[in-house]
Amino acid sequence: MRPRLLALDYDGTLADDGVILPATRDALAEAKRAGFLLALVTGRPHDELLGICPEIGLFDLVVDENGSVLHFPGTGEVEDLGPAPPERFAEELVRRAIRHSRGRVVVRTWRPHLQEALAVIRDLGLALDVIPNKYAVMIVPRGIDKGTGLEAGLERLGVRASETVAVGDDENDRAVFRVAGMRVAVANAVESLKAEADRVMRRPCGEGVVELVREHLLASR
Repeated sequence: MRPRLLALDYDGTLADDGVILPATRDALAEAKRAGFLLALVTGRPHDELLGICPEIGLFDLVVDENGSVLHFPGTGEVEDLGPAPPERFAEELVRRAIRHSRGRVVVRTWRPHLQEALAVIRDLGLALDVIPNKYAVMIVPRGIDKGTGLEAGLERLGVRASETVAVGDDENDRAVFRVAGMRVAVANAVESLKAEADRVMRRPCGEGVVELVREHLLASR
């Protein structure tokens, strides 16, 4: 089946050091003109993403907060796919001096605090999942990940999973690979993700996205 939607991770895939470079932005625009839908699938908290990604309007769908929030930039609609953790969770993180930040749904901490965060979840008996993401740790309602968020977004757009090309670089992108019909890793991806990819780009980060769009997706149309 011909691909209709390109689902892209942000950090380390689209973005180099948190910034989408002009060549990458141009390639995304070319893909849109060719008829592709674009989805951004990221662990970044929603408001933080809006502050660092001026290209957000290019995307038909944004799945942020590691799958827990849907955003449709064309209409401005934002939908939480799960509840935020209870206030007592954040209070306990503060009490134990665990560095963290909060999104609409996600709570983010960092790798050195992983075991401490797990201990808080266990001690409070909370139904939360802990998902590593590079140097960060994303804490979301149980059963939510990038893949479930993308599935919800695809259903809203009327796109089949088999029509989706997923592009990523790190461990939490495996959940998106689980959903997609075609799986692509950029050159800087972790080896475990490359092992699951249908195609590995020669170039890293945004350059790899440009390579995919121009040398593979557009060339096949």
